[in-house]
Amino acid sequence: MADIAIIGGGPGGLTAAIALARRGIRSTVFERDGHPQDMPRFNPDRSFPIDLTGHGLKAVRHIDAVAHFDAHMTRFHGIRNRGRIFDPWSEPGWIGSRGDIMRALMSLAEERHLDLIDVAFRRDIRADDVDVHAGKVAGQTFDLVIGSDGAGSAVRKAMQEQVEGFTVETSALPNYGLILELDHVGDTLDRHYLEGLAMSPLALAGVTIDESGPDGVRWLCVVGVNTPHTFASAGEATAWLRRNVPRALELASEQAVAEFSRREAVHLGQRLTCSHLHGGRAVLLGDAAAAFPPIGQGGNAALESAMVFDQALASGPPATAGARFEEVWKPEADALTWISSQVRYQSPWMMARMAISRALGVNPMNAAKSSLRSYSEVRRSARRLGPLWAATPGTD
Repeated sequence: MADIAIIGGGPGGLTAAIALARRGIRSTVFERDGHPQDMPRFNPDRSFPIDLTGHGLKAVRHIDAVAHFDAHMTRFHGIRNRGRIFDPWSEPGWIGSRGDIMRALMSLAEERHLDLIDVAFRRDIRADDVDVHAGKVAGQTFDLVIGSDGAGSAVRKAMQEQVEGFTVETSALPNYGLILELDHVGDTLDRHYLEGLAMSPLALAGVTIDESGPDGVRWLCVVGVNTPHTFASAGEATAWLRRNVPRALELASEQAVAEFSRREAVHLGQRLTCSHLHGGRAVLLGDAAAAFPPIGQGGNAALESAMVFDQALASGPPATAGARFEEVWKPEADALTWISSQVRYQSPWMMARMAISRALGVNPMNAAKSSLRSYSEVRRSARRLGPLWAATPGTD
């Protein structure tokens, strides 16, 4: 195959480009942002720590990138609460921000594959720039167009307009995230873990790399709530945290709480499902194909989808690679969407069934991390538990 266009140079897009380059396939990556090295590692208003575990690990190994992730992220050892580890992770894994992931991938691309990966930074591709059937992007013709440009994908919008029978279904859960920086952590928390600070609302803290910080990391806490909270003042935010996440006040300065009080809650409940993952010469990866509420698998699924596409391309004629990819990945994307839809922030029923599932050793949120089990297998196992996981109001 002569040339491939990848729209979106995020984790999924760069993983795909590197995987293709390892087999001698050239790609042009169109990325609307600048070089990862010049961009902030995180946006304090929207970012939260990401843990890459089993499914992401498979993709990292597929492109031989373990050493680069070790260099640019923090090793992940699991989830704990007040020093008690209740979700250990023994395989290689990492925790950090999207910016940390991008630096790891870009360092590998620049070290080994610059002859086959051309990254066009600051190129914002719109739907009317893409001709799905001709394989054209901004006037250039490619053998294949990969849409890896997130939940607002221009490639997906082009497919909706140009591919007969292609549909997109969206829905939303009442899940919101409030982000608080923890700037007084010291040695209270362990950077190698996601640290639980509260159960209802669910509050998880984790690190991103920050070379300017005294410990080389920056701690962020995401608090999951079921309404889009706003605060009239820092005092009101302080009182709310004291009632709901008191440990956070031990770890955050007054300034950090004041900044927290001014941030808007981030909607984390959006779901998006496509009827197909390919059409014409276009293929959708990551959130462009299936966006779902975060349960720690968004980054993992994006990387794995890129790996699955590379395997599909290698297993037969290029013209039918999209169909082979869809056959394998569509059931996985649908299963992960279902698993993520089971999460309801501040829901007593969700807390109860998570505790019951944990006691039974069959919690799908934990099982989804494993590199040895597909998302569709985890979904089937959860549904065997009958009413416990078979149905939740507002889900399929």
